[in-house]
Amino acid sequence: MYVSMESFGLQPDGGEDAALAVLRAIDYCRGIPGATLVFPEGTYHFWPEKALERLYYISNHDQEKTRKIAFPLIGMNGFTLDGQGSTFMMHGLTTPFVIDNSSDITLTRFTIDYERSTITQGTVVQADESGFDVSISEDYPYEVSSGKLIAVGEGWKEPVKGIIVMDPHTKAPKQGSGDILMWGYYDRGTVEESGKRRIRYSGFDHYSPENGDIVLLQSGYRDCPGIFVNNSRNILVEDVDLHASIGMGFIAQNSEYLHLRAFNVMPRPHSDRLFSASADATHFVNCQGKIELENCLFENQMDDPCNVHSIYAQVSERHGEDLLCRLVHPQQRGIQVFHPDDRVRLVRNDSLLPYFESQVKAVRAINAEYMLVELEAPLPADVNGGDGLENLTRTPDLHVHGCVARANRARGFLITTPGKVLFEGNVISTPGAAIKISGDANYWFESGAVRSVAIRENVFEDCNYCYPFWGRGIIDIDPEITNPESFEGRYHENIAIERNLFRTFHPVLATGHSIAGFTFTNNVVELSDRYRQADELPYVIDLKACSYVEVSGNRCQEGVLVSRINGKEIQQLAAVKE
Repeated sequence: MYVSMESFGLQPDGGEDAALAVLRAIDYCRGIPGATLVFPEGTYHFWPEKALERLYYISNHDQEKTRKIAFPLIGMNGFTLDGQGSTFMMHGLTTPFVIDNSSDITLTRFTIDYERSTITQGTVVQADESGFDVSISEDYPYEVSSGKLIAVGEGWKEPVKGIIVMDPHTKAPKQGSGDILMWGYYDRGTVEESGKRRIRYSGFDHYSPENGDIVLLQSGYRDCPGIFVNNSRNILVEDVDLHASIGMGFIAQNSEYLHLRAFNVMPRPHSDRLFSASADATHFVNCQGKIELENCLFENQMDDPCNVHSIYAQVSERHGEDLLCRLVHPQQRGIQVFHPDDRVRLVRNDSLLPYFESQVKAVRAINAEYMLVELEAPLPADVNGGDGLENLTRTPDLHVHGCVARANRARGFLITTPGKVLFEGNVISTPGAAIKISGDANYWFESGAVRSVAIRENVFEDCNYCYPFWGRGIIDIDPEITNPESFEGRYHENIAIERNLFRTFHPVLATGHSIAGFTFTNNVVELSDRYRQADELPYVIDLKACSYVEVSGNRCQEGVLVSRINGKEIQQLAAVKE
Protein backbone atom coordinates (compact mmCIF):
# COMPACT_ATOMS: atom_id res chain seq x y z
CA MET A 1 0.00 0.00 0.00
CA TYR A 2 1.30 3.43 -0.97
CA VAL A 3 0.85 6.31 1.45
CA SER A 4 1.65 9.87 0.33
CA MET A 5 2.94 12.54 2.66
CA GLU A 6 0.46 14.89 1.02
CA SER A 7 -2.26 13.01 2.93
CA PHE A 8 -0.75 14.46 6.09
CA GLY A 9 -0.75 18.02 4.86
CA LEU A 10 2.92 18.16 3.88
CA GLN A 11 3.79 19.70 0.54
CA PRO A 12 7.22 19.64 -1.14
CA ASP A 13 9.26 22.85 -0.99
CA GLY A 14 6.88 24.36 1.54
CA GLY A 15 9.65 25.35 3.95
CA GLU A 16 7.73 24.38 7.08
CA ASP A 17 8.95 21.97 9.77
CA ALA A 18 8.08 18.48 8.53
CA ALA A 19 8.87 16.62 11.76
CA LEU A 20 5.35 16.31 13.21
CA ALA A 21 3.70 15.41 9.91
CA VAL A 22 6.31 12.71 9.31
CA LEU A 23 5.80 11.33 12.82
CA ARG A 24 2.06 11.06 12.20
CA ALA A 25 2.64 9.37 8.85
CA ILE A 26 5.05 6.81 10.34
CA ASP A 27 2.57 6.02 13.13
CA TYR A 28 -0.12 5.47 10.50
CA CYS A 29 2.11 3.16 8.43
CA ARG A 30 3.11 1.11 11.46
CA GLY A 31 -0.28 -0.63 11.36
CA ILE A 32 -0.12 -1.42 7.62
CA PRO A 33 2.03 -4.42 6.66
CA GLY A 34 4.07 -3.67 3.54
CA ALA A 35 3.35 0.07 3.58
CA THR A 36 5.39 2.43 1.36
CA LEU A 37 5.54 6.04 2.50
CA VAL A 38 6.08 8.29 -0.53
CA PHE A 39 7.42 11.85 -0.57
CA PRO A 40 6.59 13.89 -3.68
CA GLU A 41 9.94 15.16 -4.96
CA GLY A 42 11.10 18.35 -3.31
CA THR A 43 12.95 19.69 -0.27
CA TYR A 44 11.66 19.02 3.25
CA HIS A 45 13.00 20.73 6.36
CA PHE A 46 13.36 19.27 9.85
CA TRP A 47 14.01 21.15 13.09
CA PRO A 48 14.55 19.47 16.46
CA GLU A 49 11.86 21.29 18.47
CA LYS A 50 8.95 19.03 17.42
CA ALA A 51 10.93 15.88 16.64
CA LEU A 52 10.48 12.71 18.67
CA GLU A 53 13.05 12.51 21.47
CA ARG A 54 14.65 9.28 22.67
CA LEU A 55 17.71 8.30 24.71
CA TYR A 56 20.05 6.05 22.72
CA TYR A 57 23.52 4.78 23.43
CA ILE A 58 25.14 4.76 19.99
CA SER A 59 28.48 3.04 19.69
CA ASN A 60 31.45 5.21 18.76
CA HIS A 61 29.37 8.33 19.35
CA ASP A 62 29.09 10.62 22.33
CA GLN A 63 26.84 9.03 24.93
CA GLU A 64 24.24 9.82 27.55
CA LYS A 65 22.35 12.15 25.26
CA THR A 66 18.82 12.18 23.99
CA ARG A 67 18.39 12.40 20.23
CA LYS A 68 15.75 14.45 18.40
CA ILE A 69 14.76 12.20 15.49
CA ALA A 70 13.30 13.32 12.16
CA PHE A 71 12.34 9.78 11.02
CA PRO A 72 11.78 7.51 14.07
CA LEU A 73 11.27 4.08 12.48
CA ILE A 74 10.70 2.26 15.76
CA GLY A 75 8.92 -1.09 15.89
CA MET A 76 8.34 -1.10 12.13
CA ASN A 77 8.04 -4.28 10.04
CA GLY A 78 7.84 -4.51 6.27
CA PHE A 79 8.12 -0.76 5.60
CA THR A 80 9.54 1.24 2.69
CA LEU A 81 10.30 4.96 2.60
CA ASP A 82 10.60 6.31 -0.94
CA GLY A 83 11.80 9.89 -1.22
CA GLN A 84 11.42 10.00 -5.03
CA GLY A 85 14.52 12.20 -5.28
CA SER A 86 13.70 14.49 -2.36
CA THR A 87 16.14 16.28 -0.08
CA PHE A 88 15.67 16.05 3.68
CA MET A 89 17.35 19.16 5.09
CA MET A 90 18.22 18.98 8.77
CA HIS A 91 18.50 21.98 11.07
CA GLY A 92 20.18 22.19 14.45
CA LEU A 93 21.02 18.95 16.24
CA THR A 94 18.45 16.76 14.51
CA THR A 95 19.18 13.06 13.97
CA PRO A 96 17.78 12.13 10.55
CA PHE A 97 16.93 8.40 10.85
CA VAL A 98 16.64 5.87 13.65
CA ILE A 99 15.64 2.29 12.78
CA ASP A 100 15.07 0.48 16.06
CA ASN A 101 13.59 -2.95 16.78
CA SER A 102 12.44 -3.19 13.20
CA SER A 103 12.69 -5.62 10.29
CA ASP A 104 12.44 -5.64 6.51
CA ILE A 105 12.98 -1.90 6.10
CA THR A 106 13.90 -0.18 2.82
CA LEU A 107 15.06 3.43 2.52
CA THR A 108 15.41 4.66 -1.05
CA ARG A 109 15.77 7.68 -3.35
CA PHE A 110 16.50 10.67 -1.15
CA THR A 111 19.29 12.94 0.09
CA ILE A 112 20.23 13.82 3.67
CA ASP A 113 21.87 17.20 4.26
CA TYR A 114 22.37 19.81 6.99
CA GLU A 115 21.88 23.53 6.61
CA ARG A 116 24.80 24.08 9.00
CA SER A 117 27.27 21.32 9.74
CA THR A 118 29.56 21.38 12.77
CA ILE A 119 32.42 21.69 10.26
CA THR A 120 33.45 25.21 9.26
CA GLN A 121 35.31 25.62 5.98
CA GLY A 122 37.77 28.40 5.22
CA THR A 123 40.60 29.37 2.87
CA VAL A 124 44.12 30.33 3.89
CA VAL A 125 44.68 33.77 2.37
CA GLN A 126 47.98 34.67 4.01
CA ALA A 127 50.64 32.54 5.67
CA ASP A 128 53.98 33.59 7.15
CA GLU A 129 56.37 32.61 9.92
CA SER A 130 54.13 33.87 12.69
CA GLY A 131 50.83 32.33 11.59
CA PHE A 132 48.17 32.24 8.92
CA ASP A 133 44.97 34.10 8.04
CA VAL A 134 41.77 32.26 7.13
CA SER A 135 38.85 33.72 5.20
CA ILE A 136 35.47 32.22 6.15
CA SER A 137 32.31 32.71 4.10
CA GLU A 138 28.97 33.81 5.55
CA ASP A 139 27.74 30.21 5.24
CA TYR A 140 29.63 29.48 8.46
CA PRO A 141 28.76 31.83 11.35
CA TYR A 142 31.40 32.07 14.07
CA GLU A 143 32.62 34.08 17.05
CA VAL A 144 36.08 34.74 18.48
CA SER A 145 36.30 34.73 22.27
CA SER A 146 39.36 34.66 24.56
CA GLY A 147 41.65 33.55 21.76
CA LYS A 148 39.37 30.71 20.68
CA LEU A 149 37.24 30.24 17.57
CA ILE A 150 33.61 29.35 18.30
CA ALA A 151 31.48 27.82 15.55
CA VAL A 152 27.87 29.01 15.66
CA GLY A 153 25.03 26.88 14.35
CA GLU A 154 21.27 26.70 14.55
CA GLY A 155 20.69 26.43 18.29
CA TRP A 156 24.27 25.48 19.17
CA LYS A 157 27.71 26.99 19.76
CA GLU A 158 30.84 24.85 19.96
CA PRO A 159 34.55 25.69 20.16
CA VAL A 160 36.66 24.58 17.22
CA LYS A 161 39.02 21.82 18.36
CA GLY A 162 40.94 20.80 15.28
CA ILE A 163 41.94 21.62 11.70
CA ILE A 164 42.19 19.32 8.69
CA VAL A 165 44.23 20.89 5.88
CA MET A 166 42.92 20.16 2.38
CA ASP A 167 44.78 20.47 -0.90
CA PRO A 168 42.86 22.87 -3.20
CA HIS A 169 43.97 20.92 -6.27
CA THR A 170 43.22 17.34 -5.19
CA LYS A 171 40.26 18.31 -2.92
CA ALA A 172 41.69 15.80 -0.43
CA PRO A 173 43.80 16.03 2.74
CA LYS A 174 47.11 17.65 1.95
CA GLN A 175 50.07 15.31 1.80
CA GLY A 176 51.92 15.20 5.10
CA SER A 177 49.28 17.13 7.04
CA GLY A 178 47.41 14.29 8.72
CA ASP A 179 46.22 15.16 12.21
CA ILE A 180 49.07 17.57 12.80
CA LEU A 181 46.64 20.39 13.72
CA MET A 182 44.18 18.20 15.60
CA TRP A 183 43.62 17.21 19.22
CA GLY A 184 46.35 18.48 21.57
CA TYR A 185 48.27 20.08 18.73
CA TYR A 186 45.38 22.45 18.06
CA ASP A 187 45.40 23.73 21.63
CA ARG A 188 48.81 25.29 21.04
CA GLY A 189 47.28 27.94 18.77
CA THR A 190 45.36 31.13 19.43
CA VAL A 191 42.88 33.00 17.26
CA GLU A 192 42.16 36.66 16.70
CA GLU A 193 40.02 38.56 14.22
CA SER A 194 42.09 40.09 11.43
CA GLY A 195 39.44 41.54 9.13
CA LYS A 196 35.90 41.10 7.86
CA ARG A 197 35.09 37.37 7.91
CA ARG A 198 38.78 36.77 8.49
CA ILE A 199 40.70 35.28 11.42
CA ARG A 200 44.37 34.78 12.19
CA TYR A 201 45.92 31.73 13.81
CA SER A 202 49.25 31.97 15.59
CA GLY A 203 51.26 29.74 17.90
CA PHE A 204 51.62 26.70 15.62
CA ASP A 205 55.38 26.49 15.42
CA HIS A 206 55.38 22.87 14.19
CA TYR A 207 53.25 23.22 11.03
CA SER A 208 51.50 25.85 8.93
CA PRO A 209 49.22 25.61 5.91
CA GLU A 210 50.12 27.52 2.75
CA ASN A 211 48.32 30.24 0.86
CA GLY A 212 45.34 28.79 -0.98
CA ASP A 213 44.96 25.72 1.24
CA ILE A 214 41.44 24.87 2.36
CA VAL A 215 40.98 24.28 6.08
CA LEU A 216 38.18 22.29 7.69
CA LEU A 217 37.65 23.55 11.25
CA GLN A 218 36.09 20.83 13.36
CA SER A 219 33.79 21.46 16.31
CA GLY A 220 31.02 19.74 18.22
CA TYR A 221 30.47 16.11 19.05
CA ARG A 222 29.25 12.93 17.43
CA ASP A 223 25.61 13.65 18.24
CA CYS A 224 23.59 12.94 15.11
CA PRO A 225 24.46 10.03 12.82
CA GLY A 226 22.68 10.14 9.49
CA ILE A 227 21.10 6.69 9.80
CA PHE A 228 21.25 4.72 13.07
CA VAL A 229 20.14 1.08 13.08
CA ASN A 230 19.63 -0.71 16.40
CA ASN A 231 18.41 -4.25 17.13
CA SER A 232 17.00 -4.64 13.64
CA ARG A 233 17.29 -7.02 10.68
CA ASN A 234 16.95 -7.07 6.90
CA ILE A 235 17.71 -3.40 6.22
CA LEU A 236 18.24 -2.07 2.68
CA VAL A 237 19.46 1.47 1.98
CA GLU A 238 19.49 2.11 -1.76
CA ASP A 239 20.11 5.20 -3.90
CA VAL A 240 20.57 7.46 -0.89
CA ASP A 241 23.03 10.37 -0.81
CA LEU A 242 24.33 11.90 2.40
CA HIS A 243 26.01 15.30 2.11
CA ALA A 244 26.50 16.01 5.80
CA SER A 245 25.93 14.50 9.23
CA ILE A 246 26.91 15.44 12.76
CA GLY A 247 28.32 12.02 13.43
CA MET A 248 28.66 8.96 11.22
CA GLY A 249 26.80 8.61 7.96
CA PHE A 250 25.41 5.16 8.76
CA ILE A 251 25.90 3.11 11.92
CA ALA A 252 24.34 -0.19 12.89
CA GLN A 253 24.68 -2.08 16.16
CA ASN A 254 23.26 -5.43 17.29
CA SER A 255 21.62 -5.84 13.90
CA GLU A 256 21.77 -8.35 11.07
CA TYR A 257 21.54 -8.58 7.28
CA LEU A 258 22.36 -5.03 6.27
CA HIS A 259 22.69 -4.02 2.62
CA LEU A 260 23.84 -0.60 1.42
CA ARG A 261 23.53 -0.22 -2.36
CA ALA A 262 24.52 3.10 -3.91
CA PHE A 263 24.69 4.75 -0.50
CA ASN A 264 26.83 7.76 -1.32
CA VAL A 265 28.51 9.86 1.35
CA MET A 266 29.87 12.90 -0.47
CA PRO A 267 29.97 16.72 -0.35
CA ARG A 268 26.97 18.69 -1.51
CA PRO A 269 27.15 18.95 -5.32
CA HIS A 270 27.52 22.37 -6.94
CA SER A 271 29.00 23.80 -3.75
CA ASP A 272 32.54 24.47 -2.60
CA ARG A 273 32.19 22.10 0.36
CA LEU A 274 35.06 19.65 0.85
CA PHE A 275 33.38 17.70 3.65
CA SER A 276 30.48 15.29 4.05
CA ALA A 277 29.92 13.23 7.23
CA SER A 278 31.77 14.52 10.29
CA ALA A 279 32.93 10.99 11.22
CA ASP A 280 32.95 7.54 9.53
CA ALA A 281 30.84 7.00 6.43
CA THR A 282 29.65 3.60 7.71
CA HIS A 283 30.18 1.66 10.92
CA PHE A 284 28.94 -1.74 12.13
CA VAL A 285 29.21 -2.93 15.75
CA ASN A 286 28.19 -6.28 17.23
CA CYS A 287 26.28 -7.21 14.10
CA GLN A 288 25.72 -10.65 12.59
CA GLY A 289 24.46 -12.27 9.42
CA LYS A 290 25.77 -10.50 6.31
CA ILE A 291 26.81 -6.92 5.68
CA GLU A 292 26.99 -5.90 2.03
CA LEU A 293 28.29 -2.61 0.62
CA GLU A 294 27.58 -2.41 -3.10
CA ASN A 295 28.44 0.39 -5.54
CA CYS A 296 28.81 3.00 -2.81
CA LEU A 297 30.83 6.23 -2.86
CA PHE A 298 32.57 7.35 0.33
CA GLU A 299 34.15 10.75 -0.18
CA ASN A 300 35.43 13.59 2.02
CA GLN A 301 34.03 12.29 5.29
CA MET A 302 36.10 13.13 8.35
CA ASP A 303 36.95 9.53 9.27
CA ASP A 304 37.07 6.08 7.73
CA PRO A 305 34.74 4.81 4.96
CA CYS A 306 33.84 1.67 6.93
CA ASN A 307 34.59 -0.04 10.22
CA VAL A 308 33.28 -3.51 11.15
CA HIS A 309 34.01 -4.83 14.64
CA SER A 310 32.65 -6.09 17.91
CA ILE A 311 33.69 -4.97 21.41
CA TYR A 312 36.06 -6.38 24.00
CA ALA A 313 34.50 -5.92 27.41
CA GLN A 314 37.28 -5.70 29.98
CA VAL A 315 37.21 -8.16 32.86
CA SER A 316 37.10 -6.07 36.02
CA GLU A 317 36.40 -8.60 38.78
CA ARG A 318 35.46 -12.22 39.25
CA HIS A 319 32.49 -13.06 41.49
CA GLY A 320 32.30 -16.82 41.75
CA GLU A 321 31.28 -17.98 38.29
CA ASP A 322 30.22 -14.50 37.21
CA LEU A 323 32.37 -11.86 35.56
CA LEU A 324 32.02 -8.17 36.25
CA CYS A 325 32.90 -6.61 32.91
CA ARG A 326 33.48 -3.01 32.01
CA LEU A 327 32.99 -1.07 28.78
CA VAL A 328 36.12 1.03 29.03
CA HIS A 329 35.95 3.39 26.08
CA PRO A 330 33.42 6.14 26.80
CA GLN A 331 31.97 5.94 23.29
CA GLN A 332 31.03 2.28 23.84
CA ARG A 333 29.24 2.64 27.14
CA GLY A 334 25.61 1.62 27.25
CA ILE A 335 25.95 -0.81 24.33
CA GLN A 336 24.50 -4.28 24.92
CA VAL A 337 27.51 -6.39 23.96
CA PHE A 338 26.29 -9.78 25.24
CA HIS A 339 22.95 -11.57 25.10
CA PRO A 340 21.79 -14.90 26.54
CA ASP A 341 22.93 -17.86 24.39
CA ASP A 342 25.70 -15.85 22.69
CA ARG A 343 29.00 -17.70 22.33
CA VAL A 344 31.83 -15.77 23.99
CA ARG A 345 35.51 -16.18 24.74
CA LEU A 346 38.17 -14.71 26.98
CA VAL A 347 41.43 -13.34 25.56
CA ARG A 348 44.62 -12.13 27.21
CA ASN A 349 44.97 -8.39 26.93
CA ASP A 350 48.67 -8.55 26.03
CA SER A 351 48.62 -11.29 23.36
CA LEU A 352 44.91 -11.05 22.38
CA LEU A 353 45.01 -14.86 22.23
CA PRO A 354 42.01 -16.84 23.51
CA TYR A 355 42.08 -19.19 26.45
CA PHE A 356 38.45 -19.98 27.31
CA GLU A 357 35.07 -20.25 25.54
CA SER A 358 31.55 -20.62 26.83
CA GLN A 359 27.95 -19.63 26.28
CA VAL A 360 26.22 -16.73 28.00
CA LYS A 361 23.60 -17.82 30.53
CA ALA A 362 22.54 -14.37 31.73
CA VAL A 363 23.58 -10.72 31.55
CA ARG A 364 22.71 -8.02 34.07
CA ALA A 365 23.50 -4.41 33.19
CA ILE A 366 24.60 -2.60 36.34
CA ASN A 367 24.88 0.75 34.59
CA ALA A 368 26.16 2.05 31.28
CA GLU A 369 29.73 1.07 32.16
CA TYR A 370 29.49 -2.23 34.06
CA MET A 371 27.66 -5.53 33.57
CA LEU A 372 27.57 -8.93 35.27
CA VAL A 373 27.95 -11.84 32.85
CA GLU A 374 27.05 -15.38 33.92
CA LEU A 375 28.46 -18.16 31.74
CA GLU A 376 27.32 -21.76 31.25
CA ALA A 377 30.78 -23.35 31.74
CA PRO A 378 32.89 -23.05 34.89
CA LEU A 379 35.51 -20.32 34.64
CA PRO A 380 39.21 -21.25 34.64
CA ALA A 381 41.30 -20.37 37.67
CA ASP A 382 43.58 -17.99 35.80
CA VAL A 383 41.08 -15.36 34.71
CA ASN A 384 42.91 -12.04 34.98
CA GLY A 385 41.60 -8.56 35.51
CA GLY A 386 42.21 -6.58 32.33
CA ASP A 387 41.59 -9.52 29.99
CA GLY A 388 38.93 -9.15 27.31
CA LEU A 389 35.60 -10.90 26.84
CA GLU A 390 34.38 -10.93 23.25
CA ASN A 391 31.21 -12.03 21.50
CA LEU A 392 31.73 -14.79 18.90
CA THR A 393 28.08 -14.95 17.84
CA ARG A 394 27.80 -11.36 16.63
CA THR A 395 30.50 -11.58 13.96
CA PRO A 396 29.13 -10.83 10.49
CA ASP A 397 30.25 -11.82 7.03
CA LEU A 398 31.25 -8.79 4.95
CA HIS A 399 31.09 -8.28 1.18
CA VAL A 400 32.35 -4.96 -0.21
CA HIS A 401 32.23 -4.64 -3.99
CA GLY A 402 32.09 -1.91 -6.61
CA CYS A 403 32.75 0.85 -4.07
CA VAL A 404 34.89 3.99 -4.33
CA ALA A 405 36.57 5.59 -1.32
CA ARG A 406 38.66 8.77 -1.61
CA ALA A 407 39.59 12.16 -0.22
CA ASN A 408 38.50 11.45 3.34
CA ARG A 409 40.40 12.02 6.54
CA ALA A 410 42.24 8.97 7.91
CA ARG A 411 42.09 5.43 6.60
CA GLY A 412 40.00 3.17 4.40
CA PHE A 413 38.19 -0.01 5.44
CA LEU A 414 38.72 -1.27 8.99
CA ILE A 415 37.92 -4.97 9.16
CA THR A 416 37.90 -6.95 12.39
CA THR A 417 35.36 -9.74 12.10
CA PRO A 418 35.86 -13.52 12.17
CA GLY A 419 33.16 -13.83 9.52
CA LYS A 420 33.93 -14.43 5.86
CA VAL A 421 35.22 -11.23 4.23
CA LEU A 422 35.30 -10.59 0.47
CA PHE A 423 36.65 -7.22 -0.68
CA GLU A 424 36.60 -7.08 -4.48
CA GLY A 425 36.37 -4.69 -7.40
CA ASN A 426 36.77 -1.49 -5.39
CA VAL A 427 38.77 1.68 -6.11
CA ILE A 428 40.48 3.14 -3.05
CA SER A 429 42.49 6.36 -2.70
CA THR A 430 42.79 7.19 0.97
CA PRO A 431 45.39 9.33 2.79
CA GLY A 432 46.02 6.49 5.23
CA ALA A 433 45.98 2.72 4.92
CA ALA A 434 43.39 1.53 2.41
CA ILE A 435 42.61 -1.56 4.49
CA LYS A 436 43.38 -1.86 8.19
CA ILE A 437 42.95 -5.13 10.04
CA SER A 438 43.62 -4.59 13.71
CA GLY A 439 42.14 -5.70 17.05
CA ASP A 440 42.67 -4.02 20.40
CA ALA A 441 41.84 -4.85 24.01
CA ASN A 442 43.54 -1.85 25.58
CA TYR A 443 42.32 1.41 23.98
CA TRP A 444 39.51 1.24 21.41
CA PHE A 445 38.57 -2.30 22.55
CA GLU A 446 37.49 -3.31 19.05
CA SER A 447 37.41 -7.06 18.37
CA GLY A 448 37.86 -9.55 16.69
CA ALA A 449 40.42 -11.69 14.91
CA VAL A 450 39.82 -12.33 11.20
CA ARG A 451 39.63 -15.90 9.90
CA SER A 452 39.02 -15.53 6.16
CA VAL A 453 39.74 -12.34 4.22
CA ALA A 454 39.99 -12.19 0.42
CA ILE A 455 41.19 -8.88 -1.07
CA ARG A 456 41.11 -9.24 -4.83
CA GLU A 457 40.82 -7.31 -8.10
CA ASN A 458 40.82 -3.88 -6.48
CA VAL A 459 42.64 -0.71 -7.53
CA PHE A 460 44.65 1.02 -4.82
CA GLU A 461 45.42 4.48 -6.14
CA ASP A 462 48.18 6.45 -4.36
CA CYS A 463 47.08 5.48 -0.88
CA ASN A 464 48.79 6.42 2.38
CA TYR A 465 49.97 9.82 1.19
CA CYS A 466 49.74 11.14 4.74
CA TYR A 467 52.18 8.48 5.98
CA PRO A 468 52.77 7.76 8.82
CA PHE A 469 49.72 9.37 10.48
CA TRP A 470 47.06 6.84 9.46
CA GLY A 471 48.88 3.64 8.68
CA ARG A 472 52.22 2.07 7.82
CA GLY A 473 51.22 0.39 4.56
CA ILE A 474 48.45 0.36 1.98
CA ILE A 475 47.25 -2.81 3.69
CA ASP A 476 48.07 -2.56 7.39
CA ILE A 477 47.53 -5.61 9.59
CA ASP A 478 48.38 -4.40 13.06
CA PRO A 479 46.65 -5.97 16.05
CA GLU A 480 47.64 -4.10 19.19
CA ILE A 481 50.16 -6.66 20.49
CA THR A 482 53.32 -5.08 21.87
CA ASN A 483 55.72 -7.99 21.40
CA PRO A 484 54.07 -10.41 18.94
CA GLU A 485 57.26 -12.49 18.53
CA SER A 486 57.10 -13.47 22.20
CA PHE A 487 53.84 -15.40 21.77
CA GLU A 488 53.49 -18.76 20.03
CA GLY A 489 49.99 -18.22 18.72
CA ARG A 490 48.82 -15.90 15.94
CA TYR A 491 45.90 -13.50 16.22
CA HIS A 492 44.72 -13.20 12.59
CA GLU A 493 44.40 -16.02 10.06
CA ASN A 494 44.01 -16.53 6.31
CA ILE A 495 44.44 -13.18 4.61
CA ALA A 496 44.74 -13.43 0.81
CA ILE A 497 45.72 -10.40 -1.30
CA GLU A 498 45.49 -11.34 -4.96
CA ARG A 499 45.12 -9.87 -8.46
CA ASN A 500 45.03 -6.25 -7.29
CA LEU A 501 46.53 -3.18 -8.98
CA PHE A 502 48.67 -1.04 -6.70
CA ARG A 503 49.34 2.29 -8.39
CA THR A 504 51.52 4.07 -5.90
CA PHE A 505 54.10 6.81 -5.47
CA HIS A 506 55.71 4.93 -2.59
CA PRO A 507 55.28 1.18 -2.67
CA VAL A 508 54.68 0.27 0.94
CA LEU A 509 52.17 -2.37 0.02
CA ALA A 510 51.53 -4.48 3.11
CA THR A 511 52.67 -4.54 6.71
CA GLY A 512 51.59 -6.90 9.44
CA HIS A 513 52.25 -9.13 12.40
CA SER A 514 50.71 -12.07 14.24
CA ILE A 515 49.21 -13.69 11.13
CA ALA A 516 48.86 -17.39 10.34
CA GLY A 517 48.24 -17.66 6.61
CA PHE A 518 49.21 -14.62 4.52
CA THR A 519 49.33 -14.73 0.71
CA PHE A 520 50.30 -11.91 -1.64
CA THR A 521 49.96 -13.30 -5.17
CA ASN A 522 49.51 -12.16 -8.78
CA ASN A 523 49.34 -8.46 -7.97
CA VAL A 524 50.58 -5.65 -10.22
CA VAL A 525 52.54 -2.68 -8.88
CA GLU A 526 52.88 0.53 -10.92
CA LEU A 527 54.86 3.54 -9.76
CA SER A 528 53.34 7.00 -9.99
CA ASP A 529 54.65 10.50 -9.38
CA ARG A 530 51.48 12.09 -8.03
CA TYR A 531 53.01 12.56 -4.58
CA ARG A 532 56.58 12.81 -3.37
CA GLN A 533 58.07 9.83 -1.60
CA ALA A 534 58.47 9.97 2.15
CA ASP A 535 61.99 10.48 3.45
CA GLU A 536 61.77 7.17 5.25
CA LEU A 537 61.80 4.21 2.85
CA PRO A 538 60.18 1.22 4.56
CA TYR A 539 59.94 -2.26 3.12
CA VAL A 540 57.44 -3.09 0.37
CA ILE A 541 56.07 -5.98 2.41
CA ASP A 542 57.07 -6.08 6.06
CA LEU A 543 55.85 -8.99 8.18
CA LYS A 544 56.90 -10.32 11.54
CA ALA A 545 55.63 -13.09 13.80
CA CYS A 546 53.85 -14.58 10.79
CA SER A 547 53.56 -18.16 9.56
CA TYR A 548 52.40 -19.81 6.33
CA VAL A 549 53.43 -16.85 4.18
CA GLU A 550 53.40 -16.94 0.40
CA VAL A 551 54.49 -14.17 -1.99
CA SER A 552 54.44 -15.17 -5.67
CA GLY A 553 53.42 -14.24 -9.20
CA ASN A 554 53.56 -10.48 -8.67
CA ARG A 555 54.68 -7.99 -11.33
CA CYS A 556 56.27 -4.66 -10.53
CA GLN A 557 58.22 -1.86 -12.15
CA GLU A 558 61.87 -1.29 -11.44
CA GLY A 559 62.41 0.84 -8.39
CA VAL A 560 60.20 -1.18 -6.08
CA LEU A 561 62.11 -1.69 -2.85
CA VAL A 562 63.11 -4.62 -0.68
CA SER A 563 60.67 -6.69 1.37
CA ARG A 564 61.24 -8.18 4.82
CA ILE A 565 59.48 -11.29 6.04
CA ASN A 566 60.12 -12.51 9.57
CA GLY A 567 63.45 -10.66 9.58
CA LYS A 568 64.64 -11.94 6.18
CA GLU A 569 65.05 -9.47 3.31
CA ILE A 570 63.98 -10.35 -0.23
CA GLN A 571 64.57 -8.32 -3.38
CA GLN A 572 61.64 -6.71 -5.16
CA LEU A 573 58.65 -9.07 -4.85
CA ALA A 574 60.60 -12.25 -5.37
CA ALA A 575 58.76 -15.48 -4.61
CA VAL A 576 58.89 -16.61 -1.01
CA LYS A 577 57.10 -19.34 0.89
CA GLU A 578 57.61 -20.12 4.55
